[in-house]
Amino acid sequence: MPISLATQIPGPRTREALERGRFDMQAGYRALIIDDEASHGCYLVDLDGNTILDMFSSFALGALGYNHPRLLAAARSEAVVRALANPTSTPFLTTHSWLDFVDRVAERWAPPGMHKMYCVDAGGEAVESAIKAAYIVHGERKRAGAGKPRDPLELAPAEQQAILENRAGSKAVVVSFGGAFHGRGLGPMSATHSKPIHKADLPCFEWPVVPFPASRFPLEDNLEANAASEAASLEALAAVLAKHSGNVAAVLVEVVQCEGGDRYASPDFFRTVQKMTRAAGAALILDEVQTGVGVTGSLWAHEQLALDEPPDMVVFGKKMQLGGFFAGERYDISQFGRMYQTRNGDRARAAIALATLEAIEEERLLTAVRTQGEYFVEQLRELAARHPTLVSQPRGVGFLLAFDMPTPELRNTFLVRAREKGVMASYTGTRSVRLRPHLITTRKEIDEALAVFGAVLDELV
Repeated sequence: MPISLATQIPGPRTREALERGRFDMQAGYRALIIDDEASHGCYLVDLDGNTILDMFSSFALGALGYNHPRLLAAARSEAVVRALANPTSTPFLTTHSWLDFVDRVAERWAPPGMHKMYCVDAGGEAVESAIKAAYIVHGERKRAGAGKPRDPLELAPAEQQAILENRAGSKAVVVSFGGAFHGRGLGPMSATHSKPIHKADLPCFEWPVVPFPASRFPLEDNLEANAASEAASLEALAAVLAKHSGNVAAVLVEVVQCEGGDRYASPDFFRTVQKMTRAAGAALILDEVQTGVGVTGSLWAHEQLALDEPPDMVVFGKKMQLGGFFAGERYDISQFGRMYQTRNGDRARAAIALATLEAIEEERLLTAVRTQGEYFVEQLRELAARHPTLVSQPRGVGFLLAFDMPTPELRNTFLVRAREKGVMASYTGTRSVRLRPHLITTRKEIDEALAVFGAVLDELV
């Protein structure tokens, strides 16, 4: 199913359809209207019959391409039909299908060292929940250290009333990193520092921010500069932890800063961050909303960091088709009512998540992503060598790939022209092209994308 263009993009039927749905506040973002019955594998088909190679996967939401037979079978199953027809408040009422999902994840796919899983609907909500868990544990420990009951329901009536009247909130902080993106809820947004538009006019917690190293590529040519930037970041983190000593609930960090521009740091950096966080008595929360579920060639990207011990919490979303976090034993919030939402676990989404994880395993997609990802990034380096004034910093692990262009305007022009030639890619950071192939992408499709990228760059010279 190669690229096939019947009209300009967008074509007349697509342009007409783009005028519909204006009641949707998000309509202004829309680039294409797709035929989700005709779309297949790594190719989407628009309303004009154009077949477009998808190197976007809806901001890494997609894992197995379009109309994967295993996902279609799961979606048509009686378990999903009943889940949609009979919604439950899963913590109180559930079915065997939810228990099967939880048990299978615990047995096969949870990151090593994780003790419990907490599920919500999406990644940003999952980050919010992990922050909440970190604050709960921090508050319970602090009360115990002050000789007060851990359980807030055992506090004196006046103290409980102060909580209800917002007069006794935690003064603890969450430490995050410059360039981070953790979601659009008010808690995650307070730890988000990628674009001003995300936060303008909105209230945020005054939490400390530490510079992120943002490795320069190729790594072998930038050893000294990258070591210096990591040392500066760690020095800044040490200063923040000292300033807020005893009052840090969590250090929150992405394994790769995706929305911030596909920015990396070394495994040594993350191992040191973990040691410093543990010494500060805080939770280390790894945000794997975009890096999780196979896109880096391991099921969880932090597996490649060789941490000295498991992180305290690992947040997931996107490719899991639901959100949540895995927690180490110290962050198992067990008190009744402490961590609860009406739908802590969508059974229909869980069925699709389970089918996705099974397909990744049975089709050996992690190996394929590692192999094809190495080839892709090497070809991006060759593209940069041919167009050194246009392409710089080619980088990636697995199918988490990016390169930079000289200006935001030139980057945006590149993306529009690539789409007009039949390849859908996306933006990240200020001037980076973000590539997020589906996990099933083959070398043939990679070469097809590269040919289009090369043609567009030739036009831009």
